[in-house]
Amino acid sequence: MQNSIQDEQNINDKKHTSYKMGSMPIPKLLLVMSLPAMLSMLVQALYNIMDTVYVGMFYSGLGDTEYIAATQALSVAFPIQLIITAVGLGIGIGANAIISKKLGEGNRPDASKAANTAILMAFAALIIMSVIGIFATKPFVEIVADASGEGGLVIQYGVDYLFVVTVFSAGMILELTGSRILQATGNMKIPMIAQMVGAVINIALDPLFLFGFQLGVRGAAIATVISQFCSAGITYTVILFIQKEVKISIFKNKYSIRDILNNMNVGIPAFFLNAVGALTYISLLRIIKGYALGGIVQQVLGLYFKLNSLIFMPIFGLMQGLLPILGYSYGAQNKERYKAALKLSTMLSLGILLIGLLLFETAPELLLSLFSAGSSTLEIGRSAMRIIAISFPFAAIGINLINAYQSLQCGVRSLIMSLFRQLGIIVPFAAIFANFGAWGIWASYPVSEFLTTLIFFPQIFYVINKKFKQDGEKHNANLPNSSEPLDGERSAIAPTVEAEQY
Repeated sequence: MQNSIQDEQNINDKKHTSYKMGSMPIPKLLLVMSLPAMLSMLVQALYNIMDTVYVGMFYSGLGDTEYIAATQALSVAFPIQLIITAVGLGIGIGANAIISKKLGEGNRPDASKAANTAILMAFAALIIMSVIGIFATKPFVEIVADASGEGGLVIQYGVDYLFVVTVFSAGMILELTGSRILQATGNMKIPMIAQMVGAVINIALDPLFLFGFQLGVRGAAIATVISQFCSAGITYTVILFIQKEVKISIFKNKYSIRDILNNMNVGIPAFFLNAVGALTYISLLRIIKGYALGGIVQQVLGLYFKLNSLIFMPIFGLMQGLLPILGYSYGAQNKERYKAALKLSTMLSLGILLIGLLLFETAPELLLSLFSAGSSTLEIGRSAMRIIAISFPFAAIGINLINAYQSLQCGVRSLIMSLFRQLGIIVPFAAIFANFGAWGIWASYPVSEFLTTLIFFPQIFYVINKKFKQDGEKHNANLPNSSEPLDGERSAIAPTVEAEQY
């Protein structure tokens, strides 16, 4: 009797979640799916900024040289942090797209296999990143940092900070992967709670390690990794012991190269969306150093990216809610809902980034003052904020396009777009025009986003129609007989997702 009641409850839960994914009005569904992630990503942005705020406060009292060196060191370390984030996001988004599609098809065993494969890949990745941190931290900082004006302090601070966050990057990689698994299985709240708890811990520990223990930038790094491990702990407690949509059995699961490649087909473009940005960032640091524009320009570049996270992190949260909706609609062959969700998300992204454009154009000094910026930093940073912000509206479209390609499992096309908008335009443009001053670095961003939108936006309509037509023909050909449930009937009992990068 108890089993019968439980079975009935499970069916009712599946019908409820399937209604949300397949029938709930798109505006309400996107809000339900995205708002928790947007809030948690905004909190993530705030505590990333607070990390630099505390460092700026600590070192501004020691003099301009110490202040510029410390904040420049964090700027130099930033691309490696982007790569670490890219690894976790790549594995997690690859799993998210596959899990949401399989659940949309009603295929829970394959969804579970995708989740287990992603966790295995995350463990392999964290080992690789730790080894890189041990042996490559100092050489990297020496290659990219312009330390001419700070007497080697940038090298010292950069190594102190980067060694800790790279060697102990396990918390970040595992949390990012686990959050995307939870989001694909219908749980938005736990990833949000995990990130918020991590943010609060980081904000609390930063002043303790910086001002209390006087550990400087190394203290900020220690606070960061502790908070990441706390977030990962919450995430995996739920994955292993509470959620029921996918079965986690890491040691019993049968792994295959094909499962790993399936994850990578979607995950590699997501990885490049962040990793290519990191490579671009590294290239810009080298260009700045090569043209002797000064360490302060490197510092401003890093401060800009800290500030832009306030605007872009909510967009990434919106994408986390959008991707499962697109994946489910694609798996269920509902093109109208797919297009409606993509259109609404693009409009919301444009609205958010237009607000960001207004803020960066009218109040750059106010934003930079958060980091205790001096007059020289304010002078260079003012023009940087205003020029780069021109790219925001075009970036809104580009980010949605990349997520659409990922949901359709068009890995190559998404990868090409990521490469084009980053390495393909920004670096060559900056390398040419940096000869005329720092404005050449800043102007490369709006030029890149405009050309990317101009080229790739018209293609998305053709790709959507083609992919839905191809999968629709395969689906119809595989229907055994007319007695089998139709799409709408099958999706009414199929497990689904409720849930979850510039």
